[in-house]
Amino acid sequence: MYLHAKKKNPNSHSDPVTHVRSHRHWKGSTRGSQTATESGGTEEVGHQERGIERFPVEVIGNILSHIGNVKDVVKASWTCQRWRVALRHHLHTLHTLKQRESYFLPAFEGSRTQELEFLLTDTILQTIHLQNLDIRYWTRFSATAVITWFLHTADSLRHLTYEVPTTTLYVNMLERCTRMRCLESLRLQYTDIRLTTHPTASRFICLLSLSLSELVDVTTLQLQSLVLACVKLESFSLTKTHVTSTDPHWTLNLTSSSLKSLDLGNMSLDSVILEANLLETLRLDYSNFKKFKLVKKVAGLNCLRIDHVRTDNLDLGNDIDCLDLEEIAVKESCSQVCAAIDCVFSKPSSKLRTLEVIRREWNYHHPLNLNLETISCLFPRLDRLGLSVDMVDDSAMVESQLQVSTVFEKLRFLELEDSAICDKFLLVIDGALKRCPNLTRLLVTCDNGSEFECEFMTPFAKLVRQFLHVDIDFKRAF
Repeated sequence: MYLHAKKKNPNSHSDPVTHVRSHRHWKGSTRGSQTATESGGTEEVGHQERGIERFPVEVIGNILSHIGNVKDVVKASWTCQRWRVALRHHLHTLHTLKQRESYFLPAFEGSRTQELEFLLTDTILQTIHLQNLDIRYWTRFSATAVITWFLHTADSLRHLTYEVPTTTLYVNMLERCTRMRCLESLRLQYTDIRLTTHPTASRFICLLSLSLSELVDVTTLQLQSLVLACVKLESFSLTKTHVTSTDPHWTLNLTSSSLKSLDLGNMSLDSVILEANLLETLRLDYSNFKKFKLVKKVAGLNCLRIDHVRTDNLDLGNDIDCLDLEEIAVKESCSQVCAAIDCVFSKPSSKLRTLEVIRREWNYHHPLNLNLETISCLFPRLDRLGLSVDMVDDSAMVESQLQVSTVFEKLRFLELEDSAICDKFLLVIDGALKRCPNLTRLLVTCDNGSEFECEFMTPFAKLVRQFLHVDIDFKRAF
């Protein structure tokens, strides 16, 4: 053991700390020289390594907004002080789902509702210019926390989606939204929509789009008052809502001078009277109406979609013969619906691009005599076609389809539906593919069981090999 320390050379690397530091410096300089040789300059390497720190806070705020998910946004904001400043001053979008299309996949596995509620509250209260807020969750939030979020973002929020029930029942979230003067799009679920009686206290000045689903204790009078309160409303959607009325006939009267799109789904009413001069799109899905009437101007109607609708009287106005639609879709609806729009199929239209008549109910008094020859002559600009061809019940129609020599030049999507796959149906599919040279996708839908699928799978596979440029899908209707 040495009693005297040996004199150190200042130029030597015997000191382990100094040796490590110099070694790191040597490795960094070597790495920098290699990169410099490839890129052509050492100065650019330094800028690339420190480039994220040179981003403007506006750009960082935009990055955080594209992340969107509140948990990931908070983690990213811990990067440095500039990211925390961007979170506060430049975050404009925040939501609670990793996959916005999924309503049932949890975005925070293992997290409790209280933790998520606290995280949302802490993050929202830090922001100043939040414009888009999307909150969807599978459990309940406290009404106090939700009202706090709405009050804090009342001056900046433009788009709001809130589809979470609250622990306190019958909380009127719509009333809280009236304080958001910049709100343009609103989507609510599980809420009450009762408004104050004062005509100016419950006005949506800038609201353009409104979507309501599964509302609580809704009456026809409340819906009518709500539509009148939205002075600039252009799109209105109402789904999965049981509407009550003091009127024994349950009549819903909707009047709007700015409405352009109406979507009613999973509704059951005796009578619906719609008065909208600027209406362009009408969608009715899975609903029952004894009477549906569209009042005043309908010449501007461009899109009409009716899916699984039962009604005794469908009245689209006196000017239905003057309609020049761009999209018509009638699926699984009653014969009264087909009879109401029968005149649309009997006159030519140069604007129609989408035509879908799927699984219609036959009525001998109001048949829809559609075939490929008629469709090609009346609608030359058609690019999407869906037809239901009953191969079992109407063999004469099949024979007429096989003899058609019409060519659809602009058709891109074709859907053929039937209750059973048979040899004649395969011939119709083969003939349709030959008559559509620019077709990109074919969808074949049937109600067959597995035994029928096995029987016709081989000829269907041969058919697919003949048209490799077409994406052919086969699905079973349930």
